[in-house]
Amino acid sequence: MKILVALIEHIGDIIACEPVARYLKKKFPESNLTWIISRKFRPLVAHNPFIDHVIEVECLTDWIKIANHTDADLVVDLHVNYRVCECCRIPLIKRHGNPFVSAYEWLDYGPLLQAFSIGAGLPPISAAPKIYLPEHVLESVSQLNLAQPYCVIHRTSNSPIKDWTDEKWAELVRKIKENHGIDVIEIGNAKTSESSLGNLVTNLINKTDLLETGAVIRGARFFIGIDSGPAHMANAQKVPGVILLGQHGAFKKYNPYTGYYAESHAGVKIVQNLSGSVADLSVTQVVEAVSYVNSAVLAGLAITPEDERASLKFVSTEHRDLVQSSGLFDEAWYELHTEELAGGGIDPLTHYLSTDGSRTVGTLPGFDAAWYSNQYPQVASIGAPPIVHYLQNPGNGRRYWQIFNTGANWTISRTVQNHRSELFAVSNSLSPDSLSRALDVESPVSDLVTRDPKSNIFPRTFAFYLPQFHPIDENNWAHGLGFTEWHNVTKAKPLFAGHYQPKIPGELGYYDLRSPLVLQKQIELARSHGIDGFCFYYYYFAGKKILYDPIEEFLKSDSDMPFLFMWANENWSKRWDGGDKEVIIAQEHSDFDDMVFIDGLFDIFRDPRYVKIDGKPVLMIYKTHLFPNILNTTERWREAALKNGFPGLYLIKADGWIEGEEHPRFYGFDASYEIPSNVTPENVEIAPPERPLVDPDFEGRLIDYQKFASFHAGNERPDRKRFKTVMLPWDNTARYKSRGIVHLNIEGSGYENWLSQALMDTYVYRKPEERIVFLHSWNEWCEGTYLEPDAKYGRRRLENTKNVIFNTRRAISLAEGSGVAAELWKSLFDTQRTKDEGAFLALDAARREARYVWTRLSDLEATERVQVDSPQIPTKKELKLLIKALKIKRFFVLPFKKKRRHQAEKIERIKKILILS
Repeated sequence: MKILVALIEHIGDIIACEPVARYLKKKFPESNLTWIISRKFRPLVAHNPFIDHVIEVECLTDWIKIANHTDADLVVDLHVNYRVCECCRIPLIKRHGNPFVSAYEWLDYGPLLQAFSIGAGLPPISAAPKIYLPEHVLESVSQLNLAQPYCVIHRTSNSPIKDWTDEKWAELVRKIKENHGIDVIEIGNAKTSESSLGNLVTNLINKTDLLETGAVIRGARFFIGIDSGPAHMANAQKVPGVILLGQHGAFKKYNPYTGYYAESHAGVKIVQNLSGSVADLSVTQVVEAVSYVNSAVLAGLAITPEDERASLKFVSTEHRDLVQSSGLFDEAWYELHTEELAGGGIDPLTHYLSTDGSRTVGTLPGFDAAWYSNQYPQVASIGAPPIVHYLQNPGNGRRYWQIFNTGANWTISRTVQNHRSELFAVSNSLSPDSLSRALDVESPVSDLVTRDPKSNIFPRTFAFYLPQFHPIDENNWAHGLGFTEWHNVTKAKPLFAGHYQPKIPGELGYYDLRSPLVLQKQIELARSHGIDGFCFYYYYFAGKKILYDPIEEFLKSDSDMPFLFMWANENWSKRWDGGDKEVIIAQEHSDFDDMVFIDGLFDIFRDPRYVKIDGKPVLMIYKTHLFPNILNTTERWREAALKNGFPGLYLIKADGWIEGEEHPRFYGFDASYEIPSNVTPENVEIAPPERPLVDPDFEGRLIDYQKFASFHAGNERPDRKRFKTVMLPWDNTARYKSRGIVHLNIEGSGYENWLSQALMDTYVYRKPEERIVFLHSWNEWCEGTYLEPDAKYGRRRLENTKNVIFNTRRAISLAEGSGVAAELWKSLFDTQRTKDEGAFLALDAARREARYVWTRLSDLEATERVQVDSPQIPTKKELKLLIKALKIKRFFVLPFKKKRRHQAEKIERIKKILILS
C-alpha cells in the first residue's frame, strides 16, 4: 500500500503533525509511507522511523501537480483548503480529504494538528508530537560547550503580531540573569546574525541548523518564546517553557499545541493577551511566569511522572468481540493517544475497556463515553463499559468527538463547554466516498472515519417572512385605524410605461394574518414548492413584541415546518426605514433589556421545529452595530444558553450595514448572511440610452435585474462563513414612490441561475447542518420582492424555485449515489475548481494593484498643493491606472453608498489633475 503524506512547510506545522506518520504506520503497518516536503525543511522528517521516503518540492504548486496525478493508494493532504502558494500565488483546491477545513476557518476544528488531520480526512488526532534528533546532531551541539545551566529564547516570527518588542526582551533577559543566575541563549534564523540584545545573550542566531537548534533547546532548563517553530520543538521534547501568545485572527483564545504545552503542567506557562497582540504583554507578566516555571523545574515538578501501569480489570470475550466488530474502536488511534501503551505488552482494546479511557483520552472519534454515561446514568450500575452498553442498546444516542476540549486549554469559541461537533457528518456530507468516486480516486477516509447516516445532504431553503399584514395598535395610532401594509401596496402607481404597479396578490388575496388559515395555506404553498421553512422577522422592543400574533399562531399549530427568528432590531418608524425620523417605537439596547430579550426565547428554542446547528439554536440579528457593546452581549447570551441546557447559540449577523466590517467573530457571531439589496454596484444600473422615459421628479435607481443577479451569483467566496441569500426582483416604490429602487429586465433566467449557484456553493463548501440558503423573501410586497403568487405571474416564481431546488437535489443525489453520473459529476467539480482557482487569482491580482495605487493616492493627497512641474506628479499612465484601481475598489470592495460617493469624488479630483498635467 502506497501512502502519500503532504505538508511542505513550516517548522511548527511539520513538527506538530508528526503523529500523523505514527498513526498511519500503526494503522497500516505494511504500507510504504512517503512525505512530501519543502527542501529546506527535509531534516525535520528525514530521521523519522515511521517515514519510508521523502520527496522534496520547491513550493505548494509542485504538490498541487503531484496531488492531481498521483497513483498512491491513500493521499493524506495536511494542507488546509484554499491555502495559497507563497511563490506562485496559486491556491490549493483540495482533491483529497475534508474540503470544509479551509484556510479561513481551520481553527474551528481545534489545535493545529487536530485541524490538519481532520482536513486530511483522518480522525481527529491530538497526540503529543515528537522530534527525532540523530546522535551526530547531539554530539555536534555538545561540542559548543554551552554554559550550564541555560535557558533558550526565540523572539521573531513571520508575523509581526506574534512578536514581543526588543526593549521588553532586553528587560526580561536582565531579570532572568539577576533573579536566576543562568545564561540566556538566543536562537533563530534571521536576515542578520547580529542580536539586538548584544552581550546580554549568547548569540546562536544563524549558527545552528534546524536539528542542531532542536538539540540546543533539548539541553535548556526552560524555553521562552513566541508562537513559532522553535516553540513546537520545545513542546515535542517536553522542555519546560513560557510561551507568549496574542489574539489570533478572529478567535478569542488560541493555543496551537497538542501534548505537553496543551496540558496542565507546572513546567508550562502560556502568557496570553486575549484582546490584542503579543507586543502588549507586560514584562512583569512574563517575568512572573518564568519564575514559576524555574521553581517548578528546581522542585522536580516540571515533567509529569510516567503513569504506573496499574492492573487491568477482566474484560469478557463477549464484550471485546462486540466492540471489535462494531468498527467504533480504532486501535491505532487509541494507541497513539495513550502513552501508557508506548512500551508495548498491553492490548489497546483491553486497556480501553478496562479503564473506559479514564487514564487517557476517554473519547473515541466515534463515541464519547463521558457524554453517554451522563445521558444514561444506569450504565454505572450495570458494570459494563459505556461503549458496550451502547452497542447492546442500539436505540440509544451517541455523540462524536468534541472538538473543543477545555481540559486541553483550548478555548477558541465563545461557547466552549458542551460544544458538540457533527465532525464526521462533516466528513461524509460531501461524502469522501462520493467525492472520491466523482474525482476518480480512492476515498482517503473509507476505513478511518465513522459514518453518521443522519447527516443532511441537501441545502435547506428558508424564506424571510414578514408578519406584517394585520392591524396592530401602533400602526392604528400612526397611520389610521385598520392600517396594514396592503394600504401602501394598493396605492402604488406606475412611474413609467411598463412599470408593474400596483402589485396585486394572486390566489391568497389581500389576506389578514390574524386568520390561521392564511398561514396554513402559505406553509402548504412553500412546502409543495421545495421551500423548507420560514425565517420570521421578530419585532421586539424593550419587553414589547409587535406583529407577533401570526408567529404565535404558528407556534400553536401542528405544522412540522422548521423555522427560525431574525431580530429586526431597528426603530419602528412611519418611514419604514429603521431610521430616527418619525419614530413610532424606538429600539433602545441596554444590558438589562438584551438579557430579557434572550431569556424570552429559550422556550421557543426548545421547540423541536426551531432550527439548530450542532444543537445550538440559530438566531439572526439584523443590525448589530446598534448595540453599545455587541461582543459583551453575545458573550452573556451564550452563557445564558448554557444555563438553559443548550450547548450554546449559533449567531448570524447581517452583512453590509457599516463600512469596514470585521470577521463576524470579532462581534461574537459565528457567521454572517448576505443582504443583496445593500450591495448594488453602479455597473448594474440601466444605462441612460436604455432607460425608460421616467418622470423628471424620479430620484430613485433603475436596476437591470439580470446583471444584478449575475453579480451576486458570481461573488467570490469571502474569507469568513457567510450564508447565501438569493433575492427576487425588487421594487419599493409602494413605500418610497419616486425615491424607490426598481428592478427591470426580470424575465430572464437570472434568478434561477443565482439560486442554483447558491445551492451548489452551499453544498460544496458547507458542512451539512450549515447548508442553508435564504430566500428574500416570501411576502415583502411593499419591497416588491415576494415568492407568493400574484395576479400577473401567478405561481411562476414558486415554480421556478421548485424547479431549481429539484434539479439541484437531483444532481446532488447522483453525486451521493451509485456513481451512475460519475463522469458528469467529475466534470462539475473540475469546473468548480477552475472557477475557484480563477477567482483567487483574479482577486489577488486586483488586491495587489489596488493596494499599490491606493498607497500612491494617499501620498498624492498628503501633498497640500499640487504643482504641475512638481516631481511628485504621477505620470498619465499612473493616473489612469489609479482611476482603474479606484473603480475596482469602488465596485467590488466597498459597495456602500457613502463609499461610492467618496470614491467618485476622488476619481473626479484625479481626472482634474490628469487634465492639468
